[in-house]
Amino acid sequence: MKSALSLIAALAASPAFAGVEEVVDAHILPGYAAFEASAADLRDIAAADCTPDAVRPAWNDTFDAWMAVSHLKFGPIEQDGASVIVAFWPDERSATPKALARLIADQDPIIDTATGTAQISVAARGIYALEYLLYDPQFDQAGDYGCALTQALTADLATIAARVDQDWQDGYAETMRTAGAAGNQTYLSDKEATQALFTALLAGLDFDVEQRLARPLGTFDRPRPNRAEAWRSGRSQRNIALSLQGLADLARQLTDGTAPITDAAMTRAIELAEGLDDPILAGVDDPSKRLKIEIVQQAITTAYDAVLGEIGASLGVSAGFNSADGD
Repeated sequence: MKSALSLIAALAASPAFAGVEEVVDAHILPGYAAFEASAADLRDIAAADCTPDAVRPAWNDTFDAWMAVSHLKFGPIEQDGASVIVAFWPDERSATPKALARLIADQDPIIDTATGTAQISVAARGIYALEYLLYDPQFDQAGDYGCALTQALTADLATIAARVDQDWQDGYAETMRTAGAAGNQTYLSDKEATQALFTALLAGLDFDVEQRLARPLGTFDRPRPNRAEAWRSGRSQRNIALSLQGLADLARQLTDGTAPITDAAMTRAIELAEGLDDPILAGVDDPSKRLKIEIVQQAITTAYDAVLGEIGASLGVSAGFNSADGD
């Protein structure tokens, strides 16, 4: 993403100060705790009643909680590819429905145990696999095996969420808090921890622009509405707004609230995303509605530039990485 920074840098009169401990205590730990709790509720509800109507509300709550931490692609969520298992999207080759269909066609007993479920394709696990089972008509007739698969996948997701939450509480939070201290081999300086958080912030904004918006927008002559994230469940617009809310909170905690340009840019992007009135971004195929979606994309790009020009300069960190790669 190209950034026009000169004006923003010139306007950034208020210094921002690194708040690694604040981010950990006020953003990361509560976020993962909420994700763990919602995933556990989802598992329990599916165990009691696996029908889509019963499971969908808890699944949406879990997705909401995931959106608050989905930009944190470092630390415990990296272990064993957990972030990809939780959220296998974009799915460029429709691997998820194919993998689910194979399991159902074969009535594969691999899902009978937690160990077995953990061995199936990542495309057939996590939030997006559950979306297919709960919302896609092709899986309406999955029968008893579909029920068992829903229960296995919700239990698997709860296990991952609990492990990540526990790993943060048991050690990784302190690893970040003590960045630069003797014996800390993960973060050799406070600046390295700050850089990891700054990277997560930029990468999250970039993902909203390049994946959640650019994919369905396609081109003017060839829009791709069915490439919108979670369109089957009607969450495409909601996910953008929730992602931005989470990223705005990260920015506030990282700067102790002293980044007014970034805060204003993020607030505008959130307001525009919430005001789209287009749950599945179907408007990409309508010139007048498409413009509103493009304006949201531009607003997020402006927020990205503000983060670089205001927060990056104040913290003494930079985008010396491919933001799409995360940390």
